[in-house]
Amino acid sequence: MRQKLFKNFLFFTVFLVGGLAILGEAQEIINKGETFYVKNGESLELLCHIKDVEQLVNDEAISVAWSLGHDTGLIASDLEVQDESKDYRVSVDKDYYKLLIPSITLSDDKKTFVCTSYSDGAPYSITHNVFIGETPAATFVGKKDKTIAIGQEFVLECQVTGTPSPIVEWTYEGGKIPKGVKIIGNKLVFEKAQLLYSGNYRCTANNSIGSSFTQSKINVVENIKIFNKSEQISAEFGKELNLTCKYIAYPEASVSWTFNGKPLHELVNENATKIYAYQEEKYTFSVLNIISFQISNIGQYKCYISNGKGSESKVINVIPIIPSIHVNINCNNLFFETPFKENIEKIHLYWKTKGEVNFSIIEIDKKNFSAFKIYTGGSTGVVKLSDLDIPKNALFDFEVVLETTKFGEFKSLDEVSGYVFDVENPGKLGSSKEYMDCFSLGLGEPSSGNSNHFFILSSTLVFSALLFTTFGNLMLMK
Repeated sequence: MRQKLFKNFLFFTVFLVGGLAILGEAQEIINKGETFYVKNGESLELLCHIKDVEQLVNDEAISVAWSLGHDTGLIASDLEVQDESKDYRVSVDKDYYKLLIPSITLSDDKKTFVCTSYSDGAPYSITHNVFIGETPAATFVGKKDKTIAIGQEFVLECQVTGTPSPIVEWTYEGGKIPKGVKIIGNKLVFEKAQLLYSGNYRCTANNSIGSSFTQSKINVVENIKIFNKSEQISAEFGKELNLTCKYIAYPEASVSWTFNGKPLHELVNENATKIYAYQEEKYTFSVLNIISFQISNIGQYKCYISNGKGSESKVINVIPIIPSIHVNINCNNLFFETPFKENIEKIHLYWKTKGEVNFSIIEIDKKNFSAFKIYTGGSTGVVKLSDLDIPKNALFDFEVVLETTKFGEFKSLDEVSGYVFDVENPGKLGSSKEYMDCFSLGLGEPSSGNSNHFFILSSTLVFSALLFTTFGNLMLMK
């Protein structure tokens, strides 16, 4: 063996220095040289495929060897390692002559490992190249997430690094890129953005060392779009009211409000009205906040959204929720009740006897009410009809309008019928059930002192109400 080793070393030296070819043939190497990218610290096994190599390593005439480059030095001859600078290992497995490098280090980067089969003739050899590899990294050029106006052209570029050079793969929401979006290497080209292009785009960089990805969220929006462009809102007097304009705009838009055709900024009172905005995902909300809804707030509001690309508007008609008025006539008294919790300054009482066409009207100031009270559920009051300048001992139709200083007038929708008696001289009506129920027991008419006993109104009467004609035109505004 010592003689063969000396012979191999001598041949290796002569071959490297002079490229000398001697008559005879070495065993052919079947596989070809490869390039390997390996992580620092990983092991690497290099293969040399030679038929019947197990017999060759024991043949004095033919040898196989591993060397570091073509002119650097011998690593191993047959099964004996000659280079002890690293923990090299050689082995034979069937037709493979193997070199194991247990731990690749930075010193091994860009090195070549040569397997040679030679005898007294020309040698065969293959060369394996080894590089220290780098895990890929992927980043987007510029801002990762983008908001793009519909129809706009833009490019999404993915910058990748790694050794070997990574291959870039694009996906959209985990699947194929939408039609119309071009893939040019590491770039996505959106020639004309469409709404359907919105979503998550992933750039994945792959090489033999590993892979990594980065993701971009693309939001394609219309230049300006207002949602629900026309709206009618009913508001309750004295309560807070928010008018909302929901929109998307790109680029960023300016917002202005008008009220009954006039710029709202001229009318805004910080103690009564505020304008603010907030964002939810891709939507912007402009809010007009009315702290306490009043008569002066009834009307038409518009919000205008505009940017350099266009403008749109929304119309909001605001009408009041009209308090209902429950009215009952009993024992010469008119009882009224409403959920409206404000002072009633005056009653306009419309009356006519049965068979008459036109109503007459009497105005009754609050000081002439028999009783009035504001409570948790609203307000209620009593008016003594026999004290009014109207005929007695007759059946009347009544309509009631309640007047408030703060919120205007509210009219009962339906007519209410009832008798007004002359208690002392009821005439023919003295025998009527209505009179007998009220006065036959000597109850007489209630005085202002005990009229609170009549605050409970008949639960069988259900009335609706509508705003007095003063506000009729405002309710019909479009």
